[in-house]
Amino acid sequence: MVNKLVHPDASIRRSAAEALSKGDERAIYPLIKALSDENTGVQDAATRSLISIGGEVTAYMVLPLLRYDSYLRNTAIRILNEIGEKVIPLLRPLLKDKDDDIRKFALDLICEIRQCDYPDEIVEVLVNDTNPNVRTSAAKALGILNYRKSLPYLIEALKDDEWVCIATLEALAYLKDESSVEPIILLLDSPSGLIRYVAMDTLGVIASQRCCDALLSHLSKAEGDEKTQTIKNLLKIGVTPSIPGISDTLIEIFKESNWDERFIVLKALTEIKEERAIYPVIDIAGSLDPSHPESEERIFMIKEHLKSFGCSDMFLKILNDPSIKFRGRILTIEILGELKCKNSVSYLKRLLESDISGVRMASLSALGIIDSEEIKN
Repeated sequence: MVNKLVHPDASIRRSAAEALSKGDERAIYPLIKALSDENTGVQDAATRSLISIGGEVTAYMVLPLLRYDSYLRNTAIRILNEIGEKVIPLLRPLLKDKDDDIRKFALDLICEIRQCDYPDEIVEVLVNDTNPNVRTSAAKALGILNYRKSLPYLIEALKDDEWVCIATLEALAYLKDESSVEPIILLLDSPSGLIRYVAMDTLGVIASQRCCDALLSHLSKAEGDEKTQTIKNLLKIGVTPSIPGISDTLIEIFKESNWDERFIVLKALTEIKEERAIYPVIDIAGSLDPSHPESEERIFMIKEHLKSFGCSDMFLKILNDPSIKFRGRILTIEILGELKCKNSVSYLKRLLESDISGVRMASLSALGIIDSEEIKN
């Protein structure tokens, strides 16, 4: 089968590479050579077979590819990452390699594999390595490994170059140790906007009372996007700041955020009973396809939050707005039904004549749940 890896026909070479996935260590070197095949199908098959064979021997033989061109290097990283923990002992000597890139690749692989039994040597890299990119990867690795003995060294690394500082902040977010809070707070006055942003995010993750106080203090002088980011992190902690225009700000954040952040903002909007939020929330929810499991869960959570507004007239205004997406209209009808809102009966009865069957069915169901005297008349 190994001989077929050099067959003139690419399809035969690819089939041979695929078949060798069940081979032993004798197949490793021929498959490594096949990574340089001119045919991408053969390359991919060889990659997958090396991953399938796996083991320390494969890892040992693939490691030298880290010194080759970008394609072979990236392929090697993919294979080593898939092999996983058996690679870790082989990376140890690479932390002292003369090549900056090799040291960084070793640390990046440790980050991906998320295991290491020599973290003190990574601390040495953070403290002593001359290359800032390598120190950046070292800081990241210490955070991912949750190596608490590295705390004093990480705190000191906050004074390092910008990217080392940022990676260190992200590492401290993993560790969530109160002893790091004061040094992080100092970075809220950094001339680097990026460092300030990541410092805010880290305080939002640590989420202690001191973090909250610092973010509230920073909010008073923050402007624009930085002010918005400060508010987001306060919301993550569970604090809705009492400042002028907070409702409008929260509504805008909801519109522009990802879904994880949206639910944090929506919780705050319901807590302050901001009924103006109902409209944009329903409008955005109307774009969700309930047939997707992820969307189904989001729709359920939205309904639970919006039901806290009770039988608000805002829901009735939505029913009268033709611009609202039909799924948003159905969601509104379901909320009114579940709340048994008698003030919605006349609106729901009109919707029984809607051109959209889903709207008609939802209205009929809601009316059945409400079951008021008005329905019977």
